[in-house]
Amino acid sequence: MNRYLLILFFFGSISAYTQNISIDYGIKGGINFNSQLNISAEIESISNKINIFETRNGQHFGVFFKIKFKNYYLKPEINYTIINNSYNIPEILVNTNNIISEFKQKKIDFPVMIGYDVFRNLSLFIGPRFEFLKNADFENLKIKDLKKDYQIGLQYGIGIKFSRFEIDIRVERGFEKNEIKLMESSVGNKNQFITSKGKIYLLALSYYL
Repeated sequence: MNRYLLILFFFGSISAYTQNISIDYGIKGGINFNSQLNISAEIESISNKINIFETRNGQHFGVFFKIKFKNYYLKPEINYTIINNSYNIPEILVNTNNIISEFKQKKIDFPVMIGYDVFRNLSLFIGPRFEFLKNADFENLKIKDLKKDYQIGLQYGIGIKFSRFEIDIRVERGFEKNEIKLMESSVGNKNQFITSKGKIYLLALSYYL
């Protein structure tokens, strides 16, 4: 008799636990931007580092899956991201004729957000982001000299949900520098690189299906 009571209690506990779990999924899209970050560029041909302004703007779209337990949730996403990179390099310091100062990156991002509902429609979240760089394009050329095509970063932000829609603003920061060869042709045996480890902001609209 005690064994049956224990079994009933076990399945009753599981049933009560699963009733507090909700599963949602949907689609999302948004824009990526920064505000001309002042970064350090390594110019090997002049054996010096200079400060330049970096602009990274673009858009992303993808899908998400949300598992919620009470006020907490886990939200993995898959996003296709396009970033247009532009660098303002002072010509007084280096001849920029051969430098690729504008190029486009296409990548796949896998953010995994852990969130908490502060209020009914307001939540805070944070989590890792895994990035796989597909390619970088300059006009009709492919930039193949990429330092790394896989990186790990961090995202954190705030979301506001109303009905089936949710708006979130988040900050993205990489843990490692993204180094890309920018010269079309080298100067002797010298190359020119720009390394970026700055923040980028994401504004997105999600729709729950």
